Amino acid sequence: MHPNLIDHLTAFCAIVDHGSLTAAAKELRRPISSISYSLAQLESYCGFALLGRGTNRSELTEKGRALLAEARSVVERGRSFTTHAASLEKGEETRLRVLVDVLFPRADMTRALAEFSRAHPLARIQFFNSSLATLWDDLREGNIDFALTLAAAIPSDIAARDLGSETLGPVCAVGHRLAQLPQPLAMRAFDRERQIYYVGSPAIDMERVGRLFSTDVWTVNDVESIKGMVTAGLGWCFSADSTFEPEIRRGEVVRLTCEDMQFHPVRTVVVAWPAHRRPGPLGRALVEALTRVMTGSSDPVD
Repeated sequence: MHPNLIDHLTAFCAIVDHGSLTAAAKELRRPISSISYSLAQLESYCGFALLGRGTNRSELTEKGRALLAEARSVVERGRSFTTHAASLEKGEETRLRVLVDVLFPRADMTRALAEFSRAHPLARIQFFNSSLATLWDDLREGNIDFALTLAAAIPSDIAARDLGSETLGPVCAVGHRLAQLPQPLAMRAFDRERQIYYVGSPAIDMERVGRLFSTDVWTVNDVESIKGMVTAGLGWCFSADSTFEPEIRRGEVVRLTCEDMQFHPVRTVVVAWPAHRRPGPLGRALVEALTRVMTGSSDPVD
């Protein structure tokens, strides 16, 4: 490969895009002689002309047209490489690994990620569904950078940014028996009605975690499957306000009320990380994007 191939391809694309060597030189802030030299070197390397001669120096030849898309791709990859290398030089992480509580507001998370990805198009993020049954321990182990969760309390060895609050409560399909009963319901009304419950791992003993209020429990490790089962009338489940919002708007699912306030706990929405591992530049940018979208604040991460 020619050592200056990317520079030469950049000049070639600029001539095509801007219509002349002069315009390309102005756009790239290089002398016209440098642009002309790059084109000559590239054509010599290829062994044939890429652009026309004489007054049509910016007009593609047939072979030049065939190579233009590949030239653009190489130029773009070169820019990406340079940007990524600069980020690494500044100490930015190469990737983020994020645990997402099944009850975390997904629409807000998606809006924050859209903002974040525009500013950091090369960032690599891995997402894993989780629940409080294992989330804090997973975060402590060191393989995860952040957790997006709903919590009643934050462990002393975990740092967190408050993003708001969510009220949990039972929901069921509009045609489910519980939806036909007068509200608020007595706690005993739920006892023999099937509860659909998130459990992330077969190793978890469901009887000792979370909020179980039924003697008939199905466990599922996928949020969309839970939503489908509840919507189909197969059982009821605990949900954050936002989880079933589309189904509630369409009249497919209803929120239930209960006399016992155990069925309506308020939880703090947080982004959390181990207190001894302060987020790097990329991590701070993600936390700040979540904060802006969910609270309207632009406070930097401490």
